[in-house]
Amino acid sequence: MENDLLKLYDDFTLGVAAYQRISPNTYKIYYINKVGVLLDRFNLNHLGKYLHEVYPEIVSFGFIDQLEEVFDSDQEMTIPFHAYEKPDGEILYRANKLKKIGTDLILNIYNDESETYSYIRDMKDNNQRLNKALDLISHDIRGEVTTSLGLIELLKQEFDETNDVEASLQIIQRNMENIDFKIHALVHLLFEKSDQMNDMKSWDNNSSPYR
Repeated sequence: MENDLLKLYDDFTLGVAAYQRISPNTYKIYYINKVGVLLDRFNLNHLGKYLHEVYPEIVSFGFIDQLEEVFDSDQEMTIPFHAYEKPDGEILYRANKLKKIGTDLILNIYNDESETYSYIRDMKDNNQRLNKALDLISHDIRGEVTTSLGLIELLKQEFDETNDVEASLQIIQRNMENIDFKIHALVHLLFEKSDQMNDMKSWDNNSSPYR
């Protein structure tokens, strides 16, 4: 019966593997579908071998403990986005869902989340650039406002000197034009950030492979 169930996952769009529990904390690789072979660059000769021998790194990641928890509880477990470093230094970004089938098999449905990680990293980089741009713009605006206010105060005190008044008004006008330009740039940046955050929320709401 379990084998018939596993055949349903042969053409599944996510990676699917099944591990057979031999004894406490000891599992053999029982099944892997086509997508799983591609995601893991899995050598089919490893079917039937011990999971911890093929993937020794999963012991330190606590994956064996999670398999045991699912086996003992008969409850599904969703493991959110997580990075795994292989012995060769390659880093895999995966989201996993574990569930028990039959008496001794644990099914693992998983997806490569490298694109997700790249997207999150880009968002962080963009946020840093945005924060720097906002800081520079706000600093310039504060400086020009302070200069303009100072000139206005001088005009109040020396209003009878026409030449000084005209020169000061030109500086104030230029400062105000600069401020107007920078405010528009600031608003554009904020709208751009808002669009990015909305895209991120939309992506999060629609990208889960387990919905």
